[in-house]
Amino acid sequence: MRATWRAAALILIGCSIGHQCLADEKVINLKPVNVSGKFEGKKDKTAVDISGISCLPPDGDTRTCLLVNDENKNAQFATFDAKKNELKVGQTVKLIGKNPTPETTLGTAPDVPCKGGDDGFKDLDGEGVAYAASMFYVVGSHGCSRKSDEFRLSSFILAQVSADSAHTVVTTYRVSEMLKKSDKVSSYFGKALDGGNGLNIEGIATIGDKLWVGLRAPVTKDGDAYLVNASISELFRAGHDPAVTTIQTMGIKLEGRGIRDLAPLPDGRILVLAGPAQDQDVSYKLYIANPATKQDTSLGTLESISQDGTAGKAEGLTVLDVAGNKAKFLVVFDGLKNGDPHSGEVDLPN
Repeated sequence: MRATWRAAALILIGCSIGHQCLADEKVINLKPVNVSGKFEGKKDKTAVDISGISCLPPDGDTRTCLLVNDENKNAQFATFDAKKNELKVGQTVKLIGKNPTPETTLGTAPDVPCKGGDDGFKDLDGEGVAYAASMFYVVGSHGCSRKSDEFRLSSFILAQVSADSAHTVVTTYRVSEMLKKSDKVSSYFGKALDGGNGLNIEGIATIGDKLWVGLRAPVTKDGDAYLVNASISELFRAGHDPAVTTIQTMGIKLEGRGIRDLAPLPDGRILVLAGPAQDQDVSYKLYIANPATKQDTSLGTLESISQDGTAGKAEGLTVLDVAGNKAKFLVVFDGLKNGDPHSGEVDLPN
């Protein structure tokens, strides 16, 4: 059973003070998408930790997408074919190497007080993918490691990948600069993820020149989860000097959940995928956040998806189409082979 009795019960009690709830809130049904090929995981195994996806506008029935998993130095292209209901795996693109490149990575490497010490330069810990103006963006977690509370410099990088055949990559450290400027979340930067409610990026979206990051944590005692944005042009300004001048932080109520991914809508609102901030036993849900009005709305609970007895964790979200008040989307799952992509459709409030 994908849609559990527990998810249904959560819907009945899920509306909380601080955000609007739709009267007809229900389980959002999902349709499996076929995968052709294999996303690369560790030791050449099939990836089971897909954590982010974003797709270009359609070219006929197909569109190019970029996916990332959280224990890798690469991202991987794929082609989504709506007519075939298929995601065909394509080539990989290297985002970072084995060692830091301070001479070419923009900004300055952050000094992060993780209590577990320095874990060197390893995986990107990629958590989210976004697309804007012929560029994909892939963001690291920007948090201390979950198990050992260590600082890993490679996790504090934002990569820009050109969508053309060259797939040129530019990296920057300036997301840390952005986060440290936020009066709402800066005090959680470098804190332990487990037990310390430490800052951890899980989602990313672009609207115009603004890059929004969605934080899995912190989630405050009042139930606030946070979105933070800065100018893409400032994040990728040439050189190594500080460049982020203006940031915006938006708190949203997700019924105690943290943000797991973001996807922009054509009208400037943001579709939010939310789930456990730590290891809470809560369902995965969709919300809408409106940066213009600072209002958030609950849309419903995602159908539960499992594979060979393993429950999937909804980690990546991209919008495929918006027509009228309906949005079609694609979601991928951490813990399942190839991300076990599924498509869905949700009603949008006016």
